[in-house]
Amino acid sequence: MPVFGSSKKKSDEYCCKIFTMDAELQFPIEATVKGQTLFSLICQTIGLREHWYFGLKFLDKVSNEWTWLQMNRTILSQPVHISTNTNQSKRPESPDTSENLKLHLLRSPPTSPSASTLSLPSSFANNGQHCLRGILEFYFVVKFYPEDITHELIQDITRHLFYLQVKQDILSMDIYCPPDTAAHLASLALQAKFSDYEQIITLSEPFNLENEALLPLSCFQKIELSKTDWFDRIIALWRTHASLTRDESEMAYLKYAQDLDMFGLAFFEISKMQGGNKSHTLTHQSDQASIGAELWLGIDSLGIRFYKKNKLRPEVFFSWCDIKSITAQDKKVVLNLTGDKHATFAFYTAKSSVSKEILDLAIGNHELYMRRRREESIEIQQMRYFEDQQKKEKLRIFARERQLRLHAEKERDEMELKFVEYQQQMNEIHGTLLKYQEAAELLVRKAHISSEEARLQAEKAREIENQLERCTYEIHRNEEEKRLYARQINDCEQIISTLVNDSVKNRKEADELKLEVAKWRVAEAAAREKLLSTTQINQSLAVTNATTHAQHNLAQTTTTTTRTTSPPPYRPIHRNQEVNQTDERAILNDKQLKQNQLALQLKDLKNEMQSKKIEEQLTPLDIAYEENLAVGDNKYSTMERASAGTTSKRMAMLQDL
Repeated sequence: MPVFGSSKKKSDEYCCKIFTMDAELQFPIEATVKGQTLFSLICQTIGLREHWYFGLKFLDKVSNEWTWLQMNRTILSQPVHISTNTNQSKRPESPDTSENLKLHLLRSPPTSPSASTLSLPSSFANNGQHCLRGILEFYFVVKFYPEDITHELIQDITRHLFYLQVKQDILSMDIYCPPDTAAHLASLALQAKFSDYEQIITLSEPFNLENEALLPLSCFQKIELSKTDWFDRIIALWRTHASLTRDESEMAYLKYAQDLDMFGLAFFEISKMQGGNKSHTLTHQSDQASIGAELWLGIDSLGIRFYKKNKLRPEVFFSWCDIKSITAQDKKVVLNLTGDKHATFAFYTAKSSVSKEILDLAIGNHELYMRRRREESIEIQQMRYFEDQQKKEKLRIFARERQLRLHAEKERDEMELKFVEYQQQMNEIHGTLLKYQEAAELLVRKAHISSEEARLQAEKAREIENQLERCTYEIHRNEEEKRLYARQINDCEQIISTLVNDSVKNRKEADELKLEVAKWRVAEAAAREKLLSTTQINQSLAVTNATTHAQHNLAQTTTTTTRTTSPPPYRPIHRNQEVNQTDERAILNDKQLKQNQLALQLKDLKNEMQSKKIEEQLTPLDIAYEENLAVGDNKYSTMERASAGTTSKRMAMLQDL
């Protein structure tokens, strides 16, 4: 039957909104479309081939409960809520926030806005939604779980949808998860979303874990740790997952989550006998609870489990090979076991819709259980071959990207080392320039001092020249006196000769004059000697002063030049740039080291959780988990104990519960 009808009028079509865990799809459908047709269209649109794990749920407009869409019936023949206005259409409340919705009816549908939207066809969008009769909303969620989630899931899209579903169930506390395991799974979720932590912190945009849904709310309530302390421990675990791809991180998340006790289980409240809590309103009697809940029924891929005290320790377990048939009539469900025709167990549910859902899940899980034990079909083999080829191609691309990344990291490290070396060289050059500047400033100061000394020496030279001029003047004056003395002597000699010739009488006077002449000659000689000695002394003094001053300046200049040391010359630093390539053994050793580090961190975190837990905030599931942990029990040991014994023995144990 075509989904996008062309022969029908637009008034006969409905807008169908499909909410997956990470997207929103929209299709126009005809009123006569069956559920299988819509389901096939969704799988084809998102490229999903392992469709047998999934189903569609909607909010029943009569009971206001989540209900599985029947694939073999038309969509409008089922109680689907139809919204007549797009603006008024809103998504149903999550089961966690509605008292009328049971936890097992829908395991945490997506409550946040969709990450992406697949628009309607252009012709449909252009005509507008006002031509349609209404809007239908469905949720594409996981319905059946595999036995081994790490080996049975083939497609990447299947694993991704399972990852989103399980993560949502853990965060909404539909699956019980202890705090230490929740922190570990949160670190894997961050690795899957953001890749390596070291790459995130290098980004310019600020990174804040407050915006990420990492842990269930109960972790903050029952452990005495602040959000900052939680984030620090999650980041420490996150660092150990470096180099994991998104697919590897999601698969590791599912691998660890698969070991949780409530993983893959759908729980229902049941009673071994009918009665109690009956409603007195006849018009709504079929919709009211008519049992007193005594047991919990859990259905998964391996079989059916019965719980008495809590959902972590099953009392009795029947695998699908132990179950012959299951029948449901109204609120009564009859379980027929193999081996003995009288080995039957009847129980009652609160509503007939719950009985039908139990039967539906039992039939689907049993069919998948038997299919896994038969030879794989050609379709599965083709899918595995195709996915193996894709995986090999991805591994090849990943290996190439890893080599390129390692090469880029090495180049980055080399560039960082070169940058550090350049910085060191620049610092050395800067220091050298500072020394040169200091030396230049010192030379400028010395030049100024030398100029001042030269000016002083010039002044001293001018003084010496003045002294020489004065000495020359004295010499010239002494020569004038000498000539004057000579003339006087000549005059005296003439007078003496005249006197000697004139009169003997005046001999005495002549002798006296001679004596006087002798005195004058002695005085003249003394004056001449005095003049000569004075001239020689002045000349030698001037020459000595000039020589001493020149020698003093030369000595100071030599001493200054000797004491002034030149800064060291620029010498670039050379580094050996040899790079060793990483081999496979080093990668394996690094991986083993990270695993050991992760194990130690998880052990320390577990011990810390035990020391800081708040006893008053512990739930019955926490107490049951602590009891199982104390005796060394886990999911598999409790299931093995519950499945021990023959079918008849386990049936007798079930009757005695």
